[in-house]
Amino acid sequence: MKKIAVLRCLRTSNNCTGSGCLKAFNNKTNAFAAYEAEATELAAFLNCSGCGDVRLPDNEAGVQKKLDRLVTIGIETVHLSGCTRKKDAQGEKHECPQITKMAEFLTQQGITVVRGTHH
Repeated sequence: MKKIAVLRCLRTSNNCTGSGCLKAFNNKTNAFAAYEAEATELAAFLNCSGCGDVRLPDNEAGVQKKLDRLVTIGIETVHLSGCTRKKDAQGEKHECPQITKMAEFLTQQGITVVRGTHH
């Protein structure tokens, strides 16, 4: 069974239930349609540890602990929710630099990173 995690933005978690990501996973639609013929388990649903003025205490250590845990529990694929990309002043979306660093670490650990969930 393929172990999957979803990573989303801490700022967004203040007003998002995660139901869109969960519905797409459960129904194997949108970015999760690739697993239609596969047994999957959503083994982790986590937030980044924040950036700018919205940060959890001990931010760097907290992020590393979360990433290490994903490796320890055998996550094979991490999906980055659409909220990890924010619009700039011109309306173009860009991935958060903190999320990019997390994705790079996960890739180095042999974990596949997919950009998208239900968007």
